[in-house]
Amino acid sequence: MMPVSLHDLQKQTQKKPANKEGKGFSIQKALSYEIGGKKLSDSFKESFYGEMALLLEAGMNIKSALDLMGEQKKKEKHKKLLADIVYQLTRGGRFSEVLRDQGRFSAYEHFSVKIGEETGNLGEVLKRLSTYYGNKIQQRRALIGALTYPGIIMITALLAVTFMLTYMVPLFKDIFLRMGGQLPALTQMIINLSEGFGTLLLLGGLLIGGLLLVHFLYRQREGYKKIFYGIVLRIPIAGSMLLKTHTLNMVQSMSLLVSSRVPLTEALELSHRMVRFYPISSSMEKIRAMILQGSSLNEGLAKFSIYPARLVTLVKVDEESNQLELIFKKLGVQMEEELQHRAKMLGNALEPLIIIFLGFLVALILVAMYLPMFQLSTSFGF
Repeated sequence: MMPVSLHDLQKQTQKKPANKEGKGFSIQKALSYEIGGKKLSDSFKESFYGEMALLLEAGMNIKSALDLMGEQKKKEKHKKLLADIVYQLTRGGRFSEVLRDQGRFSAYEHFSVKIGEETGNLGEVLKRLSTYYGNKIQQRRALIGALTYPGIIMITALLAVTFMLTYMVPLFKDIFLRMGGQLPALTQMIINLSEGFGTLLLLGGLLIGGLLLVHFLYRQREGYKKIFYGIVLRIPIAGSMLLKTHTLNMVQSMSLLVSSRVPLTEALELSHRMVRFYPISSSMEKIRAMILQGSSLNEGLAKFSIYPARLVTLVKVDEESNQLELIFKKLGVQMEEELQHRAKMLGNALEPLIIIFLGFLVALILVAMYLPMFQLSTSFGF
C-alpha cells in the first residue's frame, strides 16, 4: 500500500456532500461539560478538524485518519492526544464521545460532532468547525496586527518620557539651583512632576493592583459583572470594537450550530456557554427563555440594545422564510469583513495621534528645561 500524504489529498479530494435525516437525542450530558476545554490552541483545532474532514472525504475511516495525522504531528503532546483518541475508539467509543471524555474539547464541539455522526454529515461538520476556529484566528491576528505598531510607538515614547522625568530633569534641576532666581511656571511644574514621579508610579501600581484584586474576587458575581461590563462598553472605540468582536463570535457559533441542524433553543444554550462576554452570554440565556415561552428569535434580540438593528431586521426576514442558516452565514462573513476593516482603520488612525500626542509631551519637557536658559541669555543681552 502506498503511503498517504495530507498534502497530496488537499490537491486530489473533491467535495462529496451527504444528506441524511438525523435522529433526535438529548444534549443534557453534553451541556454538563464546560465550554472551552483544557486549552487546546485554536490553531491546533483548526488543523485537526480540517485534516479530519479532508481524510474522511478521501474515503478513510476515522481511526485510519487519526493514525495518519498522529504520524505527521511534530509535537509529542499532540501525538499522544491522537493516540489516546484512537485507543478509545478501538474500545468501542464513538468519536464524539471520545472527544467529550478527553476533557480538552468543548461541549460545543462535542455536540456539533455528535450531530454530524447522527446525520451522516460528519465531514461537513468538521469542515465548519475548522472554518470557525480559522475565523477566530484571523480575527485575533487582524486586531493584533492593527494595534501592534501603535502599541510599540506608545511604549517607546512612554519609556522616553519616563527616562526624561527620572534622569534628565533632575540634572537640569541641579543646574537651576546653582543659577538661582525664579523659575518659569512651566519649568517648575515639570520639576515638581519629576520629584513626585516615583510616588505617582507607586500609587498607580497600587491602584491597578487593587482593581485587579477586586476583579479577581468579584468577577463571578452578577452585580459586579453588570457594573464592570457596563463600564467596558462605554470605553470610546475599544468598547464598541470588543462588542463587535464578541457579537461576531456569537453569529459564527450560531451559524455552525444552525447549519448542523441543531434546534434553535439548544444552539442558543451552547452559544451562551461558549461566548464568555457577559452582555452577550446573559442576553442569549434570556432570549432562549423567551423563545421557550413562545417569542421569536428576532423579538428576543430586539429587547437588547447591544445587537445592531440590521442584525435584528435580517433575522426577522429570514426567520419568516425559515432561512436562519443562510442569514447567520452571510452575517458572519459581512461582520468579519467589517471588523477587520475597522481594526485596520483604527490602527491607521491611532499611529499619527499617538506620535503627535507623545511628541508634544517630549517637546513640552524639553521646552520647560531650556526656558530658564533662554531667559538667562536674554537677561545678559544675548
